[in-house]
Amino acid sequence: MAAISTANRQAGPAPAPAPALAAEATSPPVDHHADFNVADMALYGLQRARERLAALESKPRWEAADTASFDCMHYLGDAALHAAAASLGLRPGARVVDVGAGFGATGRFLSRHYDADVTGVELQPEIHALADIITARNGLSARVRSVNADFTALAAAAAPSPSPVPGGGGGPVDHVVSFLCVLHIPDRAAVFGGAASMLRRGGTVYLEDFFARRELDESTSRQLRDVVSCPYLPSRERYVQDLEDAGFGDVVFEDMTTTWSDFVHGRAVEYRRSAAPEPLLAKFYDTIDELFHGGRLGGARIMATKLE
Repeated sequence: MAAISTANRQAGPAPAPAPALAAEATSPPVDHHADFNVADMALYGLQRARERLAALESKPRWEAADTASFDCMHYLGDAALHAAAASLGLRPGARVVDVGAGFGATGRFLSRHYDADVTGVELQPEIHALADIITARNGLSARVRSVNADFTALAAAAAPSPSPVPGGGGGPVDHVVSFLCVLHIPDRAAVFGGAASMLRRGGTVYLEDFFARRELDESTSRQLRDVVSCPYLPSRERYVQDLEDAGFGDVVFEDMTTTWSDFVHGRAVEYRRSAAPEPLLAKFYDTIDELFHGGRLGGARIMATKLE
């Protein structure tokens, strides 16, 4: 996909209110307290994870493949993480914060393959606890850890100084990454400002996320909010402006919509054909497939540099 540089853009419109989701110049500020709960998403049903970990209990040392059936929660598998590392120029010893880290698979991958030191921030307590268990059984606890916290609150508590990373040493970090998590956080000033507060000058943020390709209709807005727990979806232009408002520049926005559309369609079809598909998870996969192929939802890889 072609990457589009959007550095040094002029100020754009304010974000839209959560019910409408689209970004319009005349819209009032977004409702940062929209009534939704990401923990209710079918994707985060923990029974599959518990059953898999119970089956692994007698195995002395775990490997990435042992838990890949539930802990790889981004698109395109390992290829996506290799692409992120290449874009970041990830070096051995780099300090990374993973926002919305889930079961910690991204951190373990970046540590195992790139010798990075990774702190994952995960909002849901049980997922955080399972992440630490999996990391320990993989023998990676010295360089990968999970913190149970709201990322925006964690960063705000340390402002205005560069935010120390709990468990990961003091001082600013080199990179902040997030894979399909920011879409759940309507307060972009808080999440991007928090990322900036944790980064060293010249550090980078790398995101895989959703955006609105065109204005959202009522049906699309409802599906995003109720099934995907995505209460606010900006346009590409608004997304970039939000990053720039938080102190980032040299923004590169790589449109992944076509590639991701193919991926989510294949995933939905394959899951429907599986031996015992769970109805709620099947609905989630089908909804994502429908949204991407409806022409209003887009996906992107976004990277930006902290300027000051």
